Amino acid sequence: MAESIIAYKSLTKIYLAIILGAILFLVLGYFVADLFIPSTTWDWVTILLPFIGMPVLVTGLGFYIGWYGKRSAIEYTDPTWKVEPVQMTIDDAKALVKRNKRKYWRMVSNSSYWTFFIPIALLLFMSGLPVYIFFETPNLAGLDSWVFALSLSLAFTVASFGALLASSNAASEDFDILLVREAITLAKAQEKVPGLSHVRVVFDKGEIDGFETYESPRVVSRISGIEKEAYIESWAEDLHTVTRVLCRLHESDNDPQVVWWWMSRDQNFRKFIGTDENGYYVRLPVQSKVKNPGVKDIVAVFENAVAIIILEWLQTRGGNDALSGFLKELNAVPREG
Repeated sequence: MAESIIAYKSLTKIYLAIILGAILFLVLGYFVADLFIPSTTWDWVTILLPFIGMPVLVTGLGFYIGWYGKRSAIEYTDPTWKVEPVQMTIDDAKALVKRNKRKYWRMVSNSSYWTFFIPIALLLFMSGLPVYIFFETPNLAGLDSWVFALSLSLAFTVASFGALLASSNAASEDFDILLVREAITLAKAQEKVPGLSHVRVVFDKGEIDGFETYESPRVVSRISGIEKEAYIESWAEDLHTVTRVLCRLHESDNDPQVVWWWMSRDQNFRKFIGTDENGYYVRLPVQSKVKNPGVKDIVAVFENAVAIIILEWLQTRGGNDALSGFLKELNAVPREG
């Protein structure tokens, strides 16, 4: 029987190191603060070393332990994934991302704001603590030492677990779902466009030994009333932007396939009929304040995409009151291409 592509390694030593480190720095922080917090005289050396240098080193050690733990959490045999497209609703795509982070936390790089924000906030707090105590409240009845000790221990612990979750390893490239937030945001924007229906997030799914990977997220939507005859496929490489748009009107008994491409580099729709490989640019049919939609004008780009497909369908395949109604809603008029 072939071995699994992933072998899980014990993290007991890593967890033990984090627990012991948290206890050690709690005790050490108390004695250091009790010894060096200024009360009568101010000495920059005694401030910089214990209250700035020491917390930075302790936090860095925590990050290293977490990073090392993530790197050694698995052994990965990189396979050749066979993928096939799967479609999901927006809600299902969101649930997939959460499930993937939870199920494959040893493999995925799951960074968040608290991973970096809390340690930085604690470092700033610890560096400012002696200043506040010296100038504002020189007598805190010993609480100052405990405040510093707890902050030092917490910074180490948060840095350790944060790095354990946020770091990557040999399997992260396959199990991280890249650009999924961008695709979901793009799908949400398309739901607002008149004439679009069945908006779905599409992934290339691979599965081996019960492990699943999802890559190349994009959005596929249909035109209401002619769902089986036309669709729009789109990609995003940055949040709240659109990078590429493919509009396709399938061939019929009497008419060839028609394809339009919109690319971020030229920001115009280029039309290809049948087997034509050269194509030509078409004018935008939607009358709006956005005359030349760019990568951030998502709704305007898709309003024009819908109008272009509908106009082509009405011109070559007959009338349709529902489609004509969408054109009025989009404020689109026929233009020479």
